[in-house]
Amino acid sequence: MDKKFITDIGNIIQSFNQSLQLHLPALENAVNELIDSKNRDERTIEYYLDALLSLTMHGVGDKLFVKLLDYYKTIDADGASFYWNEYDREEE
Repeated sequence: MDKKFITDIGNIIQSFNQSLQLHLPALENAVNELIDSKNRDERTIEYYLDALLSLTMHGVGDKLFVKLLDYYKTIDADGASFYWNEYDREEE
């Protein structure tokens, strides 16, 4: 393959990951609000877990995902187990 082509692809991936990072402050605020307010709405929590799980597939948001998952397991251990298995599957 052409070296320039490989470099260009690498730059596109890096730019994409940086753009994903821009979503983290808003997600972190939302996660902190869920936890601080002791929100027990499983649909809302799972919405944020889904969003964060999709980011972790790109190497972004792992700590925030685990933080929310730790909170979620106090509400729904089975649901949290499902998300942990999905997350752990990505790591393999």
